Amino acid sequence: MAAKWVDLLRLRLGSPPSITQAITRSNISFLNTPFGSLRIRDSGGVSPSLIFACDAPNVLEHYDAIFSLLSSSYRLICLEMPGFGFSYPNSSFDFSMRQYVDVVVYVIETLSVGLATLMFPCAWSYVAFQLATERPILVEKLLVSQCPCWDEEQAWTKRIDIRGLMRTPVVGQLFLAVSLESVSDGWYDIALPPGQRKKSFSEPARNVLSNGGIFCLASLIQTWFHVKNPSFWVEQPTIVMWGGSDRTHRHSNPDSVLKYLKRGKVVTYRDAGHFPELEDPERLNSLLLNEELWRSLRILEADQGTKNDEDSASSVSNQAAGIAISGRRKSFGSHL
Repeated sequence: MAAKWVDLLRLRLGSPPSITQAITRSNISFLNTPFGSLRIRDSGGVSPSLIFACDAPNVLEHYDAIFSLLSSSYRLICLEMPGFGFSYPNSSFDFSMRQYVDVVVYVIETLSVGLATLMFPCAWSYVAFQLATERPILVEKLLVSQCPCWDEEQAWTKRIDIRGLMRTPVVGQLFLAVSLESVSDGWYDIALPPGQRKKSFSEPARNVLSNGGIFCLASLIQTWFHVKNPSFWVEQPTIVMWGGSDRTHRHSNPDSVLKYLKRGKVVTYRDAGHFPELEDPERLNSLLLNEELWRSLRILEADQGTKNDEDSASSVSNQAAGIAISGRRKSFGSHL
């Protein structure tokens, strides 16, 4: 049984961050929701909307480069999910996937987002899958990352929780409460690829965690770990970004997630780690602009013969760039 009450009690007794500590950019604010106070970053405007969820310990400040690159073309909205960063859940929040889906629906409807593209990494990918399955009218397409099938995700959770501390009720919550910054630093040590500047990731996270930020990973793991066979079936076009140099996922099969995706492809970046879109935002920009790739996810299966010929013609350049693409359907099965 998850001991989420430990985190909720600790947060209730603690002091929330000051506005000065939390509002570090002009487009950062707090959104009051039925689930607690949500720290968000919103570029505004009426352009097509692209919604991000921070893969904690990543925080809103990690998205500076993405906002600089993409805000002229999209309305960018970035969320620190309840229980992470400066998003303090209320006392009734239960850390279930159901409630996280409801959080995102509330944001979409309250901010008048309209049809959105979801860029949800790691564990939040499954929230995106559930939302796209249940409320397809809200989701145009998905870009997710580092998310194998659910069984492999649970196996991955066991591997990163080596001593089982975070899976242990009460112990996990107390362990993270006293070791936030060291756990955060250690995560970046193993999740980033060789050669990536760790400081550019660890410092923004430390700045938040040392000034009242929270990291309720134990409550999330304990709540989700016993969920079996979630019912995902995503009909929207979906691209899965996969970092091939993510040492935490070296035993995971990225293609295993394709069973949930009617129109899905996995794009593997050989030199990327756990955060392919943050380590090099141009990867994300290139995917968003790749109309040929998105079109290949929308066309009818009867049209695939022509498409396969086009894919074969582009395979050499993709291999040279350290990129591989694989798809769910047999007709999409070529690795480029």
